[in-house]
Amino acid sequence: MTSSPRHPWLYDPAVGGVLVRAHRSPAGGPADDVVSDVLWSEVLGLLRWAEAALGCPPVLVEGAAWRTAATAAALLRRLPALCAEAGLPWPGVQGDPDAAVLPGRERLTTAADRLAGLLCARPADAGPLELVQLVAADVDAIGAAAIALLAAQTDWTVAS
Repeated sequence: MTSSPRHPWLYDPAVGGVLVRAHRSPAGGPADDVVSDVLWSEVLGLLRWAEAALGCPPVLVEGAAWRTAATAAALLRRLPALCAEAGLPWPGVQGDPDAAVLPGRERLTTAADRLAGLLCARPADAGPLELVQLVAADVDAIGAAAIALLAAQTDWTVAS
């Protein structure tokens, strides 16, 4: 499998596992570790789909973008339950309406890079609830950007 030119570590299972486990709380117990591992494993999977949509041949963009959007939606559906299992209130998703003016590819790149940054290095000043808010916003932005990418390459002049 070829690695992503933007994020060469993305498809390396050893690095991915280290990044996922690095988010475990030192004070957490086994249940907290499982919830953390599930969340960050799904984030890693979403980032892989986003990279696929950004870097695949044009004929495959539609499928990769749909899969990216579906993966983001599935993770957003799971986040309230994961928060409950971690003893956190679900903060909801606070999207950035100003981001919608950018083209889909640019939005997807920006949101995926932000989420990759959260996976690679947790912000020092972010508590668990703030981190969930940041993750949820980026997951939502990736899903919306994937849909925008699909819409941008659709020929709207063709009648069905």
